[in-house]
Parts: sequence; C-alpha cells; structure tokens
Amino acid sequence: MSDISIAESKIQILYLVDRAPGVSYHLLMEKCMESLYTDFFTFSRSYEELISGNLMDKSSSGEYSGDAVGSTENLTLTEGGKAVLNDLLSSLNGPLQAHLDEAAAEIRDEMAKNSGTNASLGIAEDGKFRVTLIYSDNGKNVSATVTVDDEATAVKICRNWKKNCIKVSEELLKNLLEE
Repeated sequence: MSDISIAESKIQILYLVDRAPGVSYHLLMEKCMESLYTDFFTFSRSYEELISGNLMDKSSSGEYSGDAVGSTENLTLTEGGKAVLNDLLSSLNGPLQAHLDEAAAEIRDEMAKNSGTNASLGIAEDGKFRVTLIYSDNGKNVSATVTVDDEATAVKICRNWKKNCIKVSEELLKNLLEE
C-alpha cells in the first residue's frame, strides 16, 4: 500500500517534471520511489494517467537503445499540465514544497552529470551483443565498444555505465597511462 494517494502522486510528479524538464522516466521513477513515499504501482498509475490525460508529453531518447532495453522517455509538461499545476500549487504545504524543490535539484544534478554519458547496445554480426559506451566531460572523452555473449550482460553493462562512468573512465585512463 502506498503512503500517498494517486492524486498526491500526480501533483508531485507534475511539480518535479516542471522543475526538471526533460527528466527521464527512469530517473523520475527512482526519485519518486526513493524520496516521495510512493510505491511502484502508485507511481506507474499516476504517470500513465498524466500521459493519457495530456498533462505530460514524453519523447524518446537513444539512451539504452535496442530491443533488450527499449528507449528512455524524457518528460515535459504540456500547457494543460502547467495550468493544472499552477491551480494546485496552493495545495502544497511549505515543507512538502521544500522537499520537492530538493528532489528536483537532485534530479537536475543527476541530469547534468549524465548529459555527456551514453550507453547503447546492438547485435553484432556473429549474434553476440555489441555495447557502445561514451562519456564526455570537460574535454575528457572516453569511448569504448565491448562485445559480450548474452543480452543480460549487455543490459547490465549499459545500466552500470550510467552509474559508474566517471570512476570507470578515470580508472581506465589511469591504467592505460601507467608505464
């Protein structure tokens, strides 16, 4: 059972997407479940109702491309979503609004950190899976292609790259530059 209602969840999702436009579905879901006291089912239902009610738009990005993972949806509010949020802002108490502002700032920070990061997978000629990893930050560019035997491993590499690209890139360069 969820700690918040569908209606409360919708308001909070609208607020976060308004404050962090372009947020990915996955990052929004993680942040809502981590810090907004909602469960997966409440979040999913709220999300679907906001999309079907034309209060949010979703667009696909190429991150995690391939049949195994699908595309990542990036979210923005529609004009109707902005109008509904403006009408409902007064229903948010001060502490909740401060908490949502903090969550939105964390989302924006995560989006900025990952803006130069990409992981994609495809099928190689031999039936194996080719994973392409890219990280770019302040003139440091790292690009790698890895071939693995199975889809599960390819998906795991893509997910872990998004979380650990900075550390992995630094360690790789350090090891390659050692004498």
